[in-house]
Amino acid sequence: MSGSSLTAENMMLSYICTPESASWLDIAMIRKIKQDYVDSRHTHAITRLNSTNKYRDGHYRTHIYVNGKRKKVERSTKEELYDFLFEFYQKPKTYDDVFKELVEYKRECALSPNSINDLLRYHGYFSSNLRSKPITHLTEDDIRNWLIKEYLLRRPKKEALKKMLQLIRSVFEFGIRHKYCLDNPARYILLEEYSKACDVNTKSNEDHSFSEDDIQRLREYCREHLGNPHSVVMLVAMETGMRAGELAALHKSDVGQDHIHIHRQQIRNPKEDPDSKSSFTEVCYTKNERKNPKGGRYFPITPRCREAIDLALALPGESEYLFHHPNGNPIQKDSYGYYLRRVCGRLNISVKHNHAFRVHVNARLIAAGIDANGRCLLLGHSMQTNERHYSFADSRKLDEIKAILSDAS
Repeated sequence: MSGSSLTAENMMLSYICTPESASWLDIAMIRKIKQDYVDSRHTHAITRLNSTNKYRDGHYRTHIYVNGKRKKVERSTKEELYDFLFEFYQKPKTYDDVFKELVEYKRECALSPNSINDLLRYHGYFSSNLRSKPITHLTEDDIRNWLIKEYLLRRPKKEALKKMLQLIRSVFEFGIRHKYCLDNPARYILLEEYSKACDVNTKSNEDHSFSEDDIQRLREYCREHLGNPHSVVMLVAMETGMRAGELAALHKSDVGQDHIHIHRQQIRNPKEDPDSKSSFTEVCYTKNERKNPKGGRYFPITPRCREAIDLALALPGESEYLFHHPNGNPIQKDSYGYYLRRVCGRLNISVKHNHAFRVHVNARLIAAGIDANGRCLLLGHSMQTNERHYSFADSRKLDEIKAILSDAS
């Protein structure tokens, strides 16, 4: 570029940075520069609408994102709308602003609530100081310093570090796509550089499952504390291996004479405010059937399972749910998980999560001679569609499994 020439971009920068130095530009040129600046950043359509009571000569409409929420903007003329957008895009987006827009975009793409919660959880681990900075000011050194001085001190698992870096990269990539920033400093940070600082210890099979002695002590404790509905939930969990969300969403109508129909789950709603109380929603699919519903699965009711179900049916209060409080409200899976951890702590049991019941039931099924397809049928593990559908429809196989489990218990 020669010294006497001046590009539209340079003139725009002159107007943005030092308006007085751009006073020699005529109004039409300034408007053209502002319009080009907005067009290079604004990704939503600007629509001309007909007259209304407020805008008798018609008006223009578009949308922007404010704090991750889609917001409608209307002005009487196109020039006024461009003036607003120009001022709006002058304000640099913080990392937190871009993350919120990314989450809103993921919601529009029908990302599952559990996946949204994962994004929010990992975002909470990121430095609050860096989150509040303009995304254009963040550097590779900023992120590396945070990793070394804060995050890696937590000794995360390698998979957790991988997800953390993936989230940071995706925020910058989203920012680049929407013209909020020009570069992604996180793309230079490789997982292998920091994997040695991760916790590489793996849990043994005993760490994933309750032992027979654990089960016996938990069963005795629950029978001594039947006044708490969570104790009854545990008794059913140790016989069926149902997931915590499936137990919380189990209706009385799902319990038949011979089988439990498992086709719902309770999920936690994504939090808009990290300090807000958790809320839950019931959905008509289980974890493994979210993308490809098959109507749920069935678990045979053995004598010991029937005994636990009868205790649940005797809980005080009226409710459509099998497990509920005296006021009729269903239990929440998080409160059940907290109760289970507390009971395990009191009994000095190292394993403290509901998944350990699933692993224990799976081990019982193996010991009883149930093949892999049968175990997938009962526990809801993923398997090929034709195999699962065939096994699901075969009630004789369910009856055989019930007989084997009844004898084994």
